[in-house]
Amino acid sequence: RLTGQQQEINNLIQRKNAVDEENARLKTEFCNLNQKFKDKSQELKDTEECAQKKEEQNRLVIKHLEEENKGLNTCCADLLNDLEKLRKQEAQWETEKSGNDAKIK
Repeated sequence: RLTGQQQEINNLIQRKNAVDEENARLKTEFCNLNQKFKDKSQELKDTEECAQKKEEQNRLVIKHLEEENKGLNTCCADLLNDLEKLRKQEAQWETEKSGNDAKIK
């Protein structure tokens, strides 16, 4: 009976050692996975910050381009007005020239 109990104790010790080894392995794996999670979390945070900065830069570029476009539209409108005035003036000069040519003949 004593031998049976001793054998049972030895089996329990072996199981305990196996469980302790498995626990140690799982703890190491957990630590590694936890570190990877922290690294990935930091990487995600950095990526989000970078994306946010890029969005802000893009907003500023768009705002600048819209302002520049507004200025160019104003300039185009002014040039079109000037062109229209010059065309009217050209038409007036053509009329005057025709009149003068008629007088000369």
